[in-house]
This record gives sequence, structure tokens and C-alpha cells, in this order.
Amino acid sequence: MDSARETCEKFLPGLAEALAEVPLMELESSGSPGPELFRRHGGPGLLVPTPYGGAGASALQAARVSRALGALSPSLGVATAMHNFSVASLVALVASADASGLEWLVIEGIARDRLLVGSAFAEGRTGAGVLDSGVLAVPVEGGYLVSGSKKPCSLSASMNLITASVALPGEDGGTALGVALVPADSPGITRRPFWQAPFLAGAESDEVVLEEVRIPEELMLRPQVQLGTGLDTLQTVGFVWFELLVTSVYTGAVARLAESALRTGKGSATDRAALLTGVEAATGLAENTARIIDEHTVGNDELATVLTARYAVQELLVSAADRAAELLGGLAFATTPDVGHLLAVSRALAFHPPSRGATAQALVDHHDGAPLRVR
Repeated sequence: MDSARETCEKFLPGLAEALAEVPLMELESSGSPGPELFRRHGGPGLLVPTPYGGAGASALQAARVSRALGALSPSLGVATAMHNFSVASLVALVASADASGLEWLVIEGIARDRLLVGSAFAEGRTGAGVLDSGVLAVPVEGGYLVSGSKKPCSLSASMNLITASVALPGEDGGTALGVALVPADSPGITRRPFWQAPFLAGAESDEVVLEEVRIPEELMLRPQVQLGTGLDTLQTVGFVWFELLVTSVYTGAVARLAESALRTGKGSATDRAALLTGVEAATGLAENTARIIDEHTVGNDELATVLTARYAVQELLVSAADRAAELLGGLAFATTPDVGHLLAVSRALAFHPPSRGATAQALVDHHDGAPLRVR
């Protein structure tokens, strides 16, 4: 965890210290101060390119920051992974399209004004691709009326901007994909309670409802892909960043539990070594994937790599968390909520898309030369 903490301090100076002063369960509860602390310490600009006022962090650096945040507060780690995944996808979209100056100004504003970006992509819906649409945009004079809902939507209470994949009706009767940039204080946006679980409540993952929210034409981006087709560049970039960041967050959460267990000195040297090996293996898999992303143009091979790492890490984390909790013992489990909370959180990576079965078949097909198609 040393490299993760050092990287977090380099890019977001003072954030780790500020978070460490707040009890874990307060950070993990509804109304957590975590998102505001992240904003205050410059977190929103982490993946904004340096020419636009951001930190321009690499994939490896972002993975390390995510791991550090996951250890300090899994809820904040998950919430900021959604922000960073949205920003990375937005940067990729604007960079690859015939973007106007206004679109780059939006990206610059995320860093300059420390705007938190919520994701109204389809993450969380069983069987849905991460950029599939649950929102419809109806053309009107000068722009669009955007309607639909996203649940869960992390950062629902703190976000300043929503990136929403929307279904755009085409002239031929078909449906195309658009990405709407929606100010979160726009008329017609409401929040509804959704998250009932006691775990990760600090991620603010409630329902966000959009009812005929008007946005101007220039805030509707149009990637060149039809809904229901295979992955295009934008979807691939989004999936790669999403999987890398959430995998790193949960690795940090389990690393915190493992550190607590190792400090007790309980168990045999073999038990402690096995715990350390599992967490270090998970970290190494994520970091190796991040290096590949930094060194190559993101495509199907990189997506296959990150998906393989994600599912390998998922298994390692469950095993490591179980081992750490056993070493800590029943007294620690019974007398502090932190142990049970982190043990439960260690399972949550399994609930993020894509589905295991579809991914396994997609990876087998890709190994045989087919393009990746994951849900």
C-alpha cells in the first residue's frame, strides 16, 4: 500500500490525512463527508489532461489512487471510480470526435471548478452493457428533452454534472447512442431513495430521475455507434477504465483488512504469508493491467486483459478477506463494525458488470479471434 498512499498524496495532497481523521463507519454512511473532501483536495481533475488544467494521471497512477481511497473509505473509492470512469470516457469521446471548443471547456471546467461527475450509464442493470441507455432524448428546438432514470447512481447527492447515455431516435426509425452532459441542478432532476444496504452507503447510490430535462444541442455528444451493436472505441475505453478502477478500489479495501490482521501477529507465518501473497497478487494483476493500458492504444486485447485481471482479483480478494477476518478472530468481529463491513465489501466487486458467464464466453471467443462482446 505504500506506493498507493504516496501516489494519492502526490496527486491529492492532504486528502488521505483528512479522511483518516474521520471514523470509517462515518465515511461509509449516508451523508459521508468523503465526496466533499475529495472535491476540496482537487480529486475531480485527476484524469483531466494537463493542458486543460487537470492532473493528467496515468492509468497506473489512477489505479494506485483508487487503491488508496478504497482502503480509506470503500464508499468514496466506488463513488470516485464512477466519476473517474465518466471523465476518462468523456475525454476519449471528445478527443476522438470533431469536438467543439465548448466540449473541451466542459472538461476544463471539471478540473478548474472541481466538478463531480455522476454516471447515468447503465452500470448496475443486470444484462446491460455499461454504456447501454436507460434514458431517452427527444429533439426540440435548440436541443433535447432528456427523460429517464438511473439507479443506482453514485454521487447522486454531490454531483455537479451527469454524463448520461441516451437513446436518440434516428430519421430511419432506428436508435443511435448519444452522450448527454446534464448539469445536475437542472429543472426536472429529482433524487429518490434507493440504496437500502448498510454497506457502501457513503457512495450516495440512490435513484436519479430526469423528467424532460432540457439541454442545448452542444451538450449532446454523438459517438459513431448504433445501440445494440458490438463494442466501439468509446465503449471499450469506458469498460477498461471502469474495470481497472473498481478492481483497484476493492483491492484497497481488502488490503486495509489484511494490514489489520498482519499487525496483530496472529496465526502462523504460513497463514500470514498466504494472506500477504493473495493481496500482493491482486495488486500486481491490477497494476500490470494499468501499465498495459498506459503503453497501448485501448482495444479488444486490452479489454480482454482487464477483464481477465478483474475476475482473477475478485477470487483473490474473497479468499484474502476470509483469511484476514479469521486471523483477526471472533472478538475483533464482534467488537468493531469495521471488520464485518470490510468483509462484506470484499464481495461487492462481484455485483459490478459485466456478468461472469457472458465474460467467460466472450474471452474464449476472443482467444479464437472473435471481437469481444460483453454485457
